Amino acid sequence: MIALQVCLTCKGRKKRCDKQLPQCSFCKQKGIYCSYDYGREIDAYAPAQPASGSFVASHHSSAPENHRGNGRDTACTSSPYQSTAFGSPSDALPLDTRLSIEVDLIVRPTGQSPDMVERRYFQGLHLWVPFMCPSRFRNERLMAVSTPTAEFSLLLLSMYLITHDPPELSKTSIRRGDLHLHAKTLFSQISLLRRPSIRLIQAGILIAIYEYAHGDPDSALASIDLCARMACKAGFNRHSADKGVNQAWNTWWALRIFERIFYCETALTTLPLITSAPDETDILPYEVSSLDCGEDLIAKPGCRVWPINTAGVGCFGRAAQATYLLDQVLQAMKIGEASVRLVRLIALDSELRRLLSVTMSACHGKRGGHCGAVGTSIRALFMLHEHNLQNDILPTTQCVNYPQAALDTVVQMVVDISRSHRGIDGADIDIVSPICNYVVRHTLTLHYQRRYSDSEAWFDDSDALRESLAKLSRRWQIT
Repeated sequence: MIALQVCLTCKGRKKRCDKQLPQCSFCKQKGIYCSYDYGREIDAYAPAQPASGSFVASHHSSAPENHRGNGRDTACTSSPYQSTAFGSPSDALPLDTRLSIEVDLIVRPTGQSPDMVERRYFQGLHLWVPFMCPSRFRNERLMAVSTPTAEFSLLLLSMYLITHDPPELSKTSIRRGDLHLHAKTLFSQISLLRRPSIRLIQAGILIAIYEYAHGDPDSALASIDLCARMACKAGFNRHSADKGVNQAWNTWWALRIFERIFYCETALTTLPLITSAPDETDILPYEVSSLDCGEDLIAKPGCRVWPINTAGVGCFGRAAQATYLLDQVLQAMKIGEASVRLVRLIALDSELRRLLSVTMSACHGKRGGHCGAVGTSIRALFMLHEHNLQNDILPTTQCVNYPQAALDTVVQMVVDISRSHRGIDGADIDIVSPICNYVVRHTLTLHYQRRYSDSEAWFDDSDALRESLAKLSRRWQIT
């Protein structure tokens, strides 16, 4: 049978409608609601099956393995931004519910359920800088089944973005670039309509990490700086002992850490940093329970950045200490007096080595934990000793031997770390933080300048670095 008029969905989307009854071919293919009743207000993007109005609810009732088997085609749907702008009087649904549905449509082609995405994030990238509490996230996701929020929907979309890693031969119709565009657009819209919140800023952090991981540190720095300004406006930069604001302090520390990591790779070195410089008297971030770190709230509230060898500091705290030392290196390199600069850099070299010793001992035999502290410390050591070599600030007899020997030691450390990556395959590569991509790439450049008496050992080290870089580049596609 053929209807006398086009359906509401095709009319709203300006698509050609074949007017088939009871459902036109376009709506049937896309798995969306089809109606020819012009007397009703129909959302052109409503799902074909009845739902509670929540993105999480639409996935919560089905197991992850059944996600592809729900009878819907995972072909890419039209962009949801053809609909009316968020927050306009003509919206049929509140912003929170409407955005939850929008995010559902965006991520559906990935074939991943929220359970799968949550598991991959907290077992992988979360270990780099664990600034989110897994249990709190899980509780909020359960609450979002009945009462979705725009900020949490965006955070979940950002987790989809940063964990999306389709197989090379996959015919998935959603690309990483499309997910990134959707996430950036929604972040901008919510930022205009809502006050800064923890979940909104955490979503922005994940977007910035994605940009950094994919070889665009300039965009990552711009994104993290925007989040930092929002955090300052919300007062996250002021520590409080109240139990309910620990997440805000952890989020502020995450902004500090990532801003300095991105800054090391960007060409925008003349721009000032937005977050305040870490101070040795600052309270360390609060450790959260992690799935793989083996540490469950072991850092006592009140631990400070200094001294470095403080006992009972976990993954997040060590990453914060490494960031403090990295910031000190950046400041020391700007000291005008060469002798004063030299004394300060030598002292920082000693502290970085001490931190690496403590951290490597803690993570010996473990996978994933402390990756943020190790990567940041190594990056700081590279900057420190290359600065010494380039500026000849050491006495003549030491101006080459000392920093070159120190660089060789750090290079060999990265070679050993790269060898450990040989046993990592598939989704497990996410336990290796994106900073390793930059560190290994830089190490390989320095390695090509080294000379070994044993050429076979040189090629063996070179192979280890290239194999590690190939795995990381495939995951993050840095050209």
